[in-house]
Amino acid sequence: MMHGTEVDSWPSACLRLGQLRIGVTSGKVQLIDRAQLRMLGIRAEVERIVVVKSSVHFRADFQPGAEAVLVAAAPGPVAADPADLPWRRLRPDVRTSPLGPSVPAPEELL
Repeated sequence: MMHGTEVDSWPSACLRLGQLRIGVTSGKVQLIDRAQLRMLGIRAEVERIVVVKSSVHFRADFQPGAEAVLVAAAPGPVAADPADLPWRRLRPDVRTSPLGPSVPAPEELL
C-alpha cells in the first residue's frame, strides 16, 4: 500500500508472551501496511489472528487477505462506528458507515 514510503515509528519492538507476539512502537503511527509488522519479525499473512489498534487505515492492505474483519468498540475520543454519532445536518446521500444505508431525505421521514 505504501509503495516503499518510509514511516518513522520511533523505537519499536516485538514483545513475546508464549505464542503471542505484540508489535509496539514508541511513536504514534497508523498501521497501514503489513511491512510495518514485518520489520518487527511478524508476518501477518501467515498468522491465524491479527489484532490491530486502528479503525480504518489498516483495511487497504489487511482486509483483502482476511477471512473476516471484526471491529471492537472501545471508549475513546472517536466513535468506532460513525453511525453512533448524533449527526444533524448530513446531505441525504451521505452514508454514516461503509456499507450502511444513506441518511433518509427529510420527506422520507414523514
